[in-house]
Amino acid sequence: MVRDVLLARGGASGAASGLGRAHHDLVKALDSDKIEGYAVGGVIEHELGGNPATRINRRWRSHPKRVRNSLPMMDLLHITDQEQAHLIPENCPIPVSVTVHDLFHLFPRVAEGVEVGEQKPGKVRMKDLEKLRAGLARSDLLICDSNTTLMEVKEHFPDVNSVCVPLGLALEERSPESNPLSKPTWLEDEGKHLLLVGSEEPRKRLDFAIRACRGLSGVILHKIGAESNSDAEKQLKALAAAHGVDLRWQGRVSEGELQAAWQHADGLLFPSIAEGFGYPPLEAMAGGCRVLVADVGSANEIPLTASLLPVDNVMAWNRAIKELPTGRCPESLKRAEEFSSQKFAQNMAKAFDSLF
Repeated sequence: MVRDVLLARGGASGAASGLGRAHHDLVKALDSDKIEGYAVGGVIEHELGGNPATRINRRWRSHPKRVRNSLPMMDLLHITDQEQAHLIPENCPIPVSVTVHDLFHLFPRVAEGVEVGEQKPGKVRMKDLEKLRAGLARSDLLICDSNTTLMEVKEHFPDVNSVCVPLGLALEERSPESNPLSKPTWLEDEGKHLLLVGSEEPRKRLDFAIRACRGLSGVILHKIGAESNSDAEKQLKALAAAHGVDLRWQGRVSEGELQAAWQHADGLLFPSIAEGFGYPPLEAMAGGCRVLVADVGSANEIPLTASLLPVDNVMAWNRAIKELPTGRCPESLKRAEEFSSQKFAQNMAKAFDSLF
């Protein structure tokens, strides 16, 4: 018996963001029959944009109504990220699950002096957050990306069943052994090429990574990410100049170019102090790249222990960068095998099965 899954989210964001990638990977896994016993019955999402009034009406009224009206003939409703939990109807006639990447915005905090999540949301956002918390409480199963998020979910939603299902990647297409890619032109200069991948959100601590490279000759930092903020970019470039760090702002690159970078760069710096899952370290390891990651959940659940560094010790990071070997890292490739798309699909099937 194959059960039809209705997948629902808000805006139709692409795979460049973490939430977008997780959604698209789940759709792909269901479409390709990798999640045994389940298939895509439908996908409900909406176009991005619109004025504030349109967005609120769509988010709180028309979009939830679309979901509710699409439930007949479906076997399971799955919300693909926690920011859309308001879409869960009251007294839902079929089982419903939610992928929970993190709880930053629902339960904000301060970590290492950095604000994580919205500390002072406005009235509209406050109401929105109430709807999200109520939706999560109505779910039959909360599927968490990491054990760190699972622990938070159990604390805040103790009456809802929850489970950890780490995300996965199609490793074969990323491996330098099965799919070697040409080196991007911007990695051809002599030196130790290190990557910073992601947005300039304070929790990513790109400033910490820049300070950690101070005094290291021959180190070249490449900032990659489409979610660029011009003010943050200016500040980070100024900080790099003040510390004598060679920072090269690459901005948006294609998926193929990023995969090639993972295969040829010498390392990834990932000092983020708050992640739902943390795709970049896993993507880097799948390409045979070495990683240096802050020893804090959830990101510390992915790399080997030798790749983890103290959150607040900039000198420890400086030493690790200085001593970081160049060339491909077999240990990274081996560790990445624990997060294959096949294992993700098997674990998702088990999670869905528990609802029946």
